[in-house]
Amino acid sequence: MAYSAYAAQSRGYDLSLFETSGTAARKPSVKKTKKKTYAHKNNIVELPEMNVDKTLRRKHNPASLIAGFVMVGVIAVIVGIIIHGQVQLAEINQQIATAQQVLTEKESEHNQMQARVEGFLSTAAVEECARTELGMAKATNQQKEYISLETGDKAEVYIQENSNIFTKIGDFLGSLWS
Repeated sequence: MAYSAYAAQSRGYDLSLFETSGTAARKPSVKKTKKKTYAHKNNIVELPEMNVDKTLRRKHNPASLIAGFVMVGVIAVIVGIIIHGQVQLAEINQQIATAQQVLTEKESEHNQMQARVEGFLSTAAVEECARTELGMAKATNQQKEYISLETGDKAEVYIQENSNIFTKIGDFLGSLWS
């Protein structure tokens, strides 16, 4: 082989073997054996044009193409659903934050109004208003009168009826039956 010649010359690489012109290309190295001669062969492989076209073109399986498009579509739909859900979640969180802020403001207003109402309706304010504006005074013990009922409570209900001839006839017939 040609490698033994390189070892004897102590070269790392012989680039002349790869040159297309020059002494190495014109003088192939020859190793003699029993009637066989090995010469350096050209490293270029020639293919017919028809075979080159067939090897360069990759045949695609229509089923795998359709499956790929379907998978890309499914993934796109899933990503779209996730993004849409996140957008809705962000909007709802914003609405909740706004509602909580309004709630705290309304609770503050309620507490202020409750304090005002309690200030206006306190017993001291009511007594002062009754004394000054209405001329009222507290009842004394001589003005108080206690009533005791021994027979219990009773109530009477007065109903005003529109009486006409038909109601009188109906009452008369009702009294006959009872």
